[in-house]
Amino acid sequence: MNSFDIIETVTNSTPVNVSLEEYLIIVRGPKFLPLKILLPITFTYGILFISGLFGNLAVCIVIAYNKSMHNATNYYLFSLAMSDLVLLLLGLPNDLSVFWQQYPWILGLLVCKLRALVSEMSSYVSVLTIVAFSVERYTAICYPLKSYTTDKLNRVIKVIGTLWLISLGFAAPFAIYTTIDYVDFPPGSGKAVIESAFCAMLKQNVPADVPLYELSCTLFFICPAVILIFLYVRIGLTIKNNTKLRGNVHGELQSIQSKKSIVSMLMAVVVAFFICWAPFHMQRLIYVYMSDYPWYGIVNVWLYYISGIFYYFSATINPILYNLMSLKYRKAFKQTLWCRKYNRIIKTPGLRETNSTSGQVNKSIKSMNMQHNQSLLANNIEDIT
Repeated sequence: MNSFDIIETVTNSTPVNVSLEEYLIIVRGPKFLPLKILLPITFTYGILFISGLFGNLAVCIVIAYNKSMHNATNYYLFSLAMSDLVLLLLGLPNDLSVFWQQYPWILGLLVCKLRALVSEMSSYVSVLTIVAFSVERYTAICYPLKSYTTDKLNRVIKVIGTLWLISLGFAAPFAIYTTIDYVDFPPGSGKAVIESAFCAMLKQNVPADVPLYELSCTLFFICPAVILIFLYVRIGLTIKNNTKLRGNVHGELQSIQSKKSIVSMLMAVVVAFFICWAPFHMQRLIYVYMSDYPWYGIVNVWLYYISGIFYYFSATINPILYNLMSLKYRKAFKQTLWCRKYNRIIKTPGLRETNSTSGQVNKSIKSMNMQHNQSLLANNIEDIT
């Protein structure tokens, strides 16, 4: 979350018959927020930081410790947890410190730019990883045979590396146009006031033909949201149809996780994505297109508080949605917690006995193939439950 989205420099029409402190309050706003705002925000951020730190560290430790969990799904989860940790460790404390003292910025230009770069990059990695992870799920559930390839893990590692590089590339312009902004006093005198230093990417610092906020919203919110809705609708329908098929053909309805619980979890993924990221991008677009409206000031301030909470909540809720709802993860976590070896029980579908006649053999082969395909799908579904 970048607090530089809410600061705008006033025009030279500001009266000059005021003291420097009064002028800074007019231009920058209050240096210190009231405790009735600071304390709830600090408490909320503290809860998000502790829970997110513990949850994402647990994900990394469990996946790294248990070799049986070294699969494509968990590789994506590991990358997601790492990006969330970067966001929580390097982003949240910095944003919280700005709430306590909004200016002056005292950490220098390099840290100012790194702050923008790391914040944008880690959030982009999280979004792209969720999409890539969902595509992997979609392939595993809807096309189970295609998901079994010998170089699958190597491909996943390459995809993850590519996602981080793409995120770095799209985050770089934010670092380029982010700088330390100063207020002149008296207005128009060209005498920058050190006490007014603020790490910001103001609209006047960004070329008019470089729509950074619009591209960020389109590429890392709207497009991913549409893709996620499509993928999880298809996954839900496939699970529903497969459950009916297995119940009719084999009487093995209970061998696949409850259709209701799986679809509910997939819906939770999409809903959480919208809830966590919509306020963030809405606040940015309002800053770009509606900052001249009279109601902008008060609306933007409160939307900034709300979007910040949901922004970091996205880094906290991921371990819950993607891991704590998984029975396999919970078992692995308990084994890791008690330093015991985690052994996965692999279920092998039984084969029907066949007679020597060719007709019976052909029927048996078809049955075996059906059982094999259903077994692959069941195992893939178990990876997300």
